[in-house]
Amino acid sequence: MTTPDLPYLRKLMGDAWVDSEVFCEKPTHPLGLQQKHDPNSPWVRHAEELLKEIFANQTIKFDAKVLAAKIKDPYISTLAELESAAFLAKQGFAVTLEPSAPDRGPDIRADWEGISYFVEIRAAGFSEKDDRFDLISKQIFGRLNAVPSHYSAVITIADSYIPNSPQMNAAIAALIEVLGVLKGKQFKGATFYYAHPDGKALKPDGYSYPTGLSTNDTERWFEIVRRGEFVVRLDRREEELTGTPAVLTRANKHPPERVNDHERLKKMLEDKRKQLPKASRGIISLEVSEQFILSEFSIVTALYGDFVVTFGPVTGPSQPVEPRLKSNNRGFFRETSRVSVIVIQKRTIENGQVKCKRTVYPTNRANADTIRLTLAELQRLGDVEDREHLSAEHAPNHVDDDESENDTDE
Repeated sequence: MTTPDLPYLRKLMGDAWVDSEVFCEKPTHPLGLQQKHDPNSPWVRHAEELLKEIFANQTIKFDAKVLAAKIKDPYISTLAELESAAFLAKQGFAVTLEPSAPDRGPDIRADWEGISYFVEIRAAGFSEKDDRFDLISKQIFGRLNAVPSHYSAVITIADSYIPNSPQMNAAIAALIEVLGVLKGKQFKGATFYYAHPDGKALKPDGYSYPTGLSTNDTERWFEIVRRGEFVVRLDRREEELTGTPAVLTRANKHPPERVNDHERLKKMLEDKRKQLPKASRGIISLEVSEQFILSEFSIVTALYGDFVVTFGPVTGPSQPVEPRLKSNNRGFFRETSRVSVIVIQKRTIENGQVKCKRTVYPTNRANADTIRLTLAELQRLGDVEDREHLSAEHAPNHVDDDESENDTDE
């Protein structure tokens, strides 16, 4: 496989950095990890193509030193900034990266026919639970990758287990011990249960009682199985591998936990809105494709408020009652005049190329202190879908009865 040249990444970062971070034996930078995983990685090509656009397009202004520092860290959010800058330039905007540097401010200023739009960009990361799950996955895979065995493992853990804790370390050590015990056995499959600090219960397929490979106390054995803190399903493979392949899964909740994605989204947006100047056309672009899966319902609820069912008036008992679904207008937009639009970006790979879909959510705040964008302005930012009624032409600025609130951006 031919190693990519990456001339524009080298122009920005220097040969030494590219060779030591992207093409090294044990990379830690996301670009290096992507290149190591796939020498023909579309993600590395994607970054190179974006930098080519940034360097070649005369309508994009940037400070090379500032951009190089951000490529090093935080790369994921910087990639989203490059994607937005390249997109806006192709749409006809004059783009300035970090227009307030070295002071804090929006990530991008985009100018169109004398009008400035200020863009703050965020790559949505893990929630605390997702971050814990990811770190535990890396810890387990790192250990099991060095353990030869005939088995593959599907692991489920309780919420009480945290990365690199004594509890987590002891559970992994117990699993490795059991893999060693199974080496001389011919079980087609087995389930291993661990309960901290020293509870071990192994249940080979076809057995429903202690086998001698774990605790011999029957009552204790069933107690460990019942608790199900750290459960590993082991399935035998014909060939012995140099490492033990593993999958980490989440335990089912009974009853199921409420999904609070919309609250997470609101918190992310609230953390970003004060980066935007007041009395301006403010835009927050949120890249959500990598780690944070949002439903349309969660997005709409976060931005416009919860849905409530209302019933229209009737003139008599024989008239049918017509229920109507309406937002309670208690979403993110109600609280701020700084944000005219939220853009949700999602990446996909099509025919070996990274594509970005941008969906536009205009503000529904009706106060006179809020700048609402025209339909033409909105369409330059992405796909408006069925929200044309929120453009300035259809919803001019005015105080909308008692549903609008004072600006809380102070």
